Order: sequence, then structure tokens, then C-alpha cells
Amino acid sequence: MDDKFIDIIFKELWSGLKIYSKKDDDHCVELNLKLENKEGAKIEASTTNITLSKSELLDYIKESAESVVLDNKIFLNKDKGLIEVPIYIEPNFRLMVRHVKDSEYIHDSKNKLNYKISPISVGASIRLLLKEKDKHGIQLILRRFRPFPYREHYKISNQSSMSNENKLRREALSTITSPRGNFFVVKIKDDNLKDAKFYKEYVNSLVFNMNLVNYKGCNFRIVDNLSDYVNGQSRVFHHYSRKIVKTPKLCYPKHLTDLYSAGSWTDNPFTAFINYYQIIEYFFNEIPDNRLFKIVQSEITSPLFSYDKKEDVMRLTKKIYKIRCSDMNELNSLEIVLDHFLDIDMLKSLLDENSENTYKNDVPIFVSNNKKEICFNINSFDENRDENIKCLARRIYSIRNALVHNKDNNQNNYNPQHHYKSLTKEVPLIRAIASSIIIKSGEPFQSEL
Repeated sequence: MDDKFIDIIFKELWSGLKIYSKKDDDHCVELNLKLENKEGAKIEASTTNITLSKSELLDYIKESAESVVLDNKIFLNKDKGLIEVPIYIEPNFRLMVRHVKDSEYIHDSKNKLNYKISPISVGASIRLLLKEKDKHGIQLILRRFRPFPYREHYKISNQSSMSNENKLRREALSTITSPRGNFFVVKIKDDNLKDAKFYKEYVNSLVFNMNLVNYKGCNFRIVDNLSDYVNGQSRVFHHYSRKIVKTPKLCYPKHLTDLYSAGSWTDNPFTAFINYYQIIEYFFNEIPDNRLFKIVQSEITSPLFSYDKKEDVMRLTKKIYKIRCSDMNELNSLEIVLDHFLDIDMLKSLLDENSENTYKNDVPIFVSNNKKEICFNINSFDENRDENIKCLARRIYSIRNALVHNKDNNQNNYNPQHHYKSLTKEVPLIRAIASSIIIKSGEPFQSEL
């Protein structure tokens, strides 16, 4: 442990505490504590004062830092069976900042663990700053650890702490040492610790589930670079979806959830559409190849096929060539992937009624296709699935081409100044399709050590 670094953090905290402490003694401070209920309302009758010494604060900082190790970009406290996986949180609405407060842990009975979204702990934050201090310098510490000088009291959330001196002091120490920067983590309590890879996969799937239901009106992302995380500006807002986030049951491919998070992260419909489209595009080789493999396998294992007959081999060769030429066409590949993954009931559950009417009646103003070519009724989709898949694919492909091409005299050109609202209406559809693909690509967690 870097004692010099710990001492800098301690001095910053102590100098901040002394600004509004009721004590004049250089060796102790008096803090006023108020109890809050779960909704954040102050319970005025539940207040108390405690006196903390310099040595008590310093010992707590050292103990917190020494209890946490950094393993594969996650923070691990083995003594408490506590894992902290860093995440970014970005709001969809307004510019007013609210901090995420500690909530109750959610129990995942399948994976036998508990989790919640929470501000980072002091031990993990010190470990983070220790790792990044050479890149960011002393100003990083000054920004992250000085307490707010206008605080008149600190808030205690655990009612039982108010009647227990030791618990009260520990919660007070935890509160005053928490960094003021908006660093958020998924905290996981697990009595049977697994390797770091499992927890990263678990949180990756949880982040997808939260983005899927627009949890708390925010977008969530996994942290891949701790240096970027230190400099990140995460914000959380009051407006949010009341849909329940499901505990992860499947491990989703991270290269796909990264694209999904990037699409959810932005309020630019162009960026969102392209990110969601790339999730579909990822399977343009795999699904057609699998289909071709099954066709060829069926042919060559048939008792009617003879490998020593030239006409049989040539017939199969022509068939393979014809299929492969078709698969090289991006629109055809799009149709194949959509047909493979699309569950219309799942799609309907991810869209609202207004969206359904849009795709039945409206043509985006920046594409030239007629209504019959690209419109479909989602409520009767499976009655003529083949034709509706073609309409859906043409709709998506026409929009995609209008976004990525901007040729002179081209009928399909997207102008962000004039076509913004029209494109915004198309994002829910491709987002729902991308959601379905990721869900169907999930596999069981591998939780063995």
C-alpha cells in the first residue's frame, strides 16, 4: 500500500471535515448525523452527534484500501464476499444530476448471489486511484475526495445503526469517506466466490437487461478502460421506466451487448440505428453458412446421392453456387438472419402500439420505396411470414443505405436536419430486433472456478 498516497487522501478529507466541524480540536471532529428513510425523507427526530478522531479516520481509510484487491478490472473484497464491477450510467432526460443511493440487494436464486447498483466503496475507489494516480496526478485526488463544505449533517440510512455505537461510527466513516465523483458499480455479494470472468459476464448481461427496459430512464455500459472510468461523467436522473429488471439467466455475447449499449447510450437516431444494425449484420456470414451446411449435409447423406456420379456432383455444385451467390447479396443475407431470429411475439412485446402503426402505414420520408414494398402489419405478420420478412428487410436495408450513402442524385439520402424525426420513429423497430437477436444468442453461465 502507498502510505504517502493514503496520507494525501486522509488530509483532504480531514481538511474538509474541519470546515464545518463543531470541534476546535485539531485531533477530532464532531459530526451531526440524521436518519433517512428509503425514500430519502429526513426523520427529524432521529439525529445524533458523534466525535471522530484523526487516528480513527486514518485507520478506517487504510483498512478499507487494504481489504480490496483489483482483479481483471473488478474490485474484490474476499473477507466480505463483496465484488464491485464498474459501470457507466448516462441519463436519457434532463440535465439535473442526482446521485444513485444505496438500495436493497436483489436476490438471484439461480446464481445464488445478491446484487445492486451503488456508488463505489471507499476501498475500491482508493484502489482505483492508486492504479491511475500516475496518469492523472494529485488533482484527481483533490477532485474526488474533498467533502462538500456546505454540509450541515451526514445522512445515515440504516436505522439500526442509530442505536448501536459501533455500527453508527462505521456507517458514518463509510459516508464521509465515499468519493463525491459519480462512480457507480454493480455490487455483488457472493458467499462462494467465483473467478472475475463470471462476474464480468454476469454484469454484462445485467446491463443488457437494464437497457432493454430503459431502467430508471438511463443507459448503462460496462467499463472496459479504468482510466476512462476515472474521467467519466456519469449522471442519473429521476425519470425512469417502472419495468422490472430481470436477474440475468443467460450470458450474452459482449461484442453484441457493447453495440447495444452504444445504441442505447446515444440520443442521435443515426448512431443508434447503425449500432443496432451492426448487431444484425454480425450474423450475415454465420447464419447463411449454417443453412448452406445443412443443405449440403442433407444432400450428400441422402441415399439418392452418389459421389461417383458426375451428374449428382455437378447438380450439387450448381446448387451450392446458386445459394452462395444469393448469400453474397446483403439484402438476402438480411432476410435470412431476420427469418432465423425473428420471434414476432417477442418483437410485439418490445414495441408499443404507435410503433406498430408506424410500420403498417408510414414510409420514411428519406427513402423512395413505395408502401407495398416496405410496410407490414405486425399483428398479422406470421400469416404471410415470407413476404413480411422481405418487406421488413427492404425497410431496414433502404434506411441503412440512406444513412451510409450520400451520392449525388441518389433518391435515398438522409439529411439529419430535415429527416431527424422520421428516422427516430424507425429506431424502436431495429432496437427490438437487435434485442431479440441478443436474447436468442444467450447461453448458460459457466460459473465454475
